[in-house]
Amino acid sequence: MFVDTKTLDQDSVVRSGICIVGSGPAGVALATELLNAGISVSIIESGGLDKDASDLGQPAKTSVFPDHRGIWTNRQFGGNGNLWHVNAGLGPNHLRLLPMTAADFEARPWIDDSGWAVPYSDFAPYYDRAQAWFDLDARSYTPADWESADTSALALQGTGVRTGMFHFAYKEVILKTYRAAINASRDVSVYYNATATKLDMDKGGKRITAVRAVTAPGHEVVFEADMFVLAQGGLSTPQLLLASTDRHQNGIGNQNDLVGRYFMDHPLLFGGTFTPASRDLIDRMALYDLRRIDGMSAMGHLQLTDEVLRQEQCVNLSGILFPRRSMGARREAGFQASQRLRAAMQKRGKFNIGDIFTAAKGVDGIGRQFYDRLFAPISHLGIGGWSNRERPSEEFDHFEVLHQVEQPPRRDNRIVLGKERDALGNRRIEIHCTWNDADMDMVRKSQQIMAREIRKSGIGEFKVQDPVEVKTSSTTHFMGATRMHDDPTKGVVDSQCRVHGVDNLMISGSSVFPTGGYANPTLSIVAMSIRVADQLKRDFRTSGLNSSRAGGTLVTA
Repeated sequence: MFVDTKTLDQDSVVRSGICIVGSGPAGVALATELLNAGISVSIIESGGLDKDASDLGQPAKTSVFPDHRGIWTNRQFGGNGNLWHVNAGLGPNHLRLLPMTAADFEARPWIDDSGWAVPYSDFAPYYDRAQAWFDLDARSYTPADWESADTSALALQGTGVRTGMFHFAYKEVILKTYRAAINASRDVSVYYNATATKLDMDKGGKRITAVRAVTAPGHEVVFEADMFVLAQGGLSTPQLLLASTDRHQNGIGNQNDLVGRYFMDHPLLFGGTFTPASRDLIDRMALYDLRRIDGMSAMGHLQLTDEVLRQEQCVNLSGILFPRRSMGARREAGFQASQRLRAAMQKRGKFNIGDIFTAAKGVDGIGRQFYDRLFAPISHLGIGGWSNRERPSEEFDHFEVLHQVEQPPRRDNRIVLGKERDALGNRRIEIHCTWNDADMDMVRKSQQIMAREIRKSGIGEFKVQDPVEVKTSSTTHFMGATRMHDDPTKGVVDSQCRVHGVDNLMISGSSVFPTGGYANPTLSIVAMSIRVADQLKRDFRTSGLNSSRAGGTLVTA
């Protein structure tokens, strides 16, 4: 059932067994796993069903983060799922899926505060269930299930680099299929146009008693429950905890000054160029194109092996390949400068005066790229299809290498509440996040390993871009600000995603990730929500909590 919270009277009280804050992938996955469990569930959504309230999630202008002005959080049913735009052969309506690897879960001595409280072996079965939740079959994330006689993986030698496979899921699974299932349910109700502003606690400061939500200034509704789960995303979850100061002056779960700290994202870097040893090899590299294969969409890419991640002082990163044709140094420099200028304009950032002159000198390169994109679109993160050409090698001679990069957790990279307020009077967050020299050294080490392994395999040459060129500091993969650790002095939640020191509050989403690897986080987010749902069902079976109410009962108005 869906309820417009604006239609409820001021100070109305809604009661349920479980209250979930947020209806993005984390919240929807959690709710659908609780369908038919005999537990009443209320979901609070800041935006509407088809109209978002994104401005409420914008960081303050005082943030110290290179790309904070380009950050978006989509507040409506489905969350950022509404913005998934990869064209995986069925239109621009898919998202990229990839699990993290075993090494991503392990502590690495050269990355401070790394390692998950949950072993990969315990988490892996939830990846399988998340795959099914997205209505995808059980094909693996290795080349074995995707290769054919004329589209095999690159012949990489040694143990340093391998081929991994991205899968792509249809966003309408969330926006239509699961929306319809929730609408038909008696157990689950979504209250939209309700922005959570504060968590109420009992006098002892050990239990949450309610979530206070507003639809407009002066119009508040109270949501009471036995259990509460924050599933708002990597920015809004720490924001709500920090804003809830009635019982704990530093915010809920923040007794050790950890809420908001260890913020991470996935920067995108232009890694350099891969030139195959034989141009004919391009014609046999369709596995690395984004395309439909036997009813599913997939795309190969290069990745470091777990052996390397355990042994070398590096970070994890991908090597995504996009075919290009040479334009000459001057025209290529002009085009790349134009891209940086374009990004600065989109984010209202500062121009580099040198880029203006470089773009002017290479204006014919800009024109060539514009013509190609208009009449012969090139492949990028959102679209593939280059391998459909009869002889791709006649049009392309090298590949651009794009890295999605693991950002090491750093205590001083953090989210705090700023002085600026949104339209509802809530304090906006400030993001303070920078890269240090040690982080960049580990990125360069990862690139060197990839270049070394490609050269050793004899398949071509990976010329690493020097200096490092950051295309964007944020892919809006917000992680880490309510990190997981069983020691409350090192984490906000424990291995079961329960907030330390609070009996009935859990968090599901990327904000609990202690490290983030390079994989797009949505598959891991859904896997985590399924795991949290299993725990909640066990709790309600064993505790005797009242779970019989219909999905969110209006008690008073």
